[in-house]
Amino acid sequence: MIVASKRFMRDLFDLSGRTALITGAASGFGEAMALGFAEFGCNIVAADIAFDKAKNTASRVEELGRQALALRMDVGQPEEIHAGFLSAAERFGGLDILVNSAGVSPHEAAEDTAIATWDRAIDINLRGAFLCCQEAARRMLPCGKGSIVNISSISGQAGYPRGAAIYSASKGGMDAITRQLAIEWAKRGIRVNSLAPCQFMTPGLREVMDDPQFDPEKLMQTWTDNIPIGRVGEAWEIVGPALFLASDASSMVTGVSLPVDGGYLAR
Repeated sequence: MIVASKRFMRDLFDLSGRTALITGAASGFGEAMALGFAEFGCNIVAADIAFDKAKNTASRVEELGRQALALRMDVGQPEEIHAGFLSAAERFGGLDILVNSAGVSPHEAAEDTAIATWDRAIDINLRGAFLCCQEAARRMLPCGKGSIVNISSISGQAGYPRGAAIYSASKGGMDAITRQLAIEWAKRGIRVNSLAPCQFMTPGLREVMDDPQFDPEKLMQTWTDNIPIGRVGEAWEIVGPALFLASDASSMVTGVSLPVDGGYLAR
């Protein structure tokens, strides 16, 4: 029987000396994870299309005593992804962690969805995440180690009656990519997992609530009625699960989609 020391157990979550590139780091989940990882010693590459806000995240990381780099990156544009990873490599050398948090959440009735809306959402939520995984793997594989955390959604595993066809398709694809890459890279040292959150109070959720096609109070009531815990999440509540998957604490975990959903999928 192996008995781990208390010191060893604490070290499982330590990210000191590691570098994480986080897309969508300007706000919401991405910002929360950037600051949370920094608290555990990680250097941060804060990538986002909203560059000024990404710079703010990077500044807050530096206030915590870590190194940080802000990047302007639209993950819907392959050339910007490639350039961003090159810049990160020039600054930090290697890459230990990738978090794919950037995404969009269009809400249109399936029969009225425009091709342009479909293309943009798939380009950002699915193709962009895959291309980031590719860029990360090209840097992690020669070192024989790395962790990729994809932010998926319960929408990838459950349907909604409110015009979420594109979003659900992209997140279902995210889970499929997570499983496939986990199998392809498992023996080469890279673990790939995803988180499947329910509704969290992020800027993206507020945009949905501000959409004139919805009654915000009725929408919130619908959400909370379907979440056994009885409330939506707060952005900081994604940090613990993400830290677990990014760190050595989950060294035997790969290819999973971990619900962070207040019991939603357990229903």
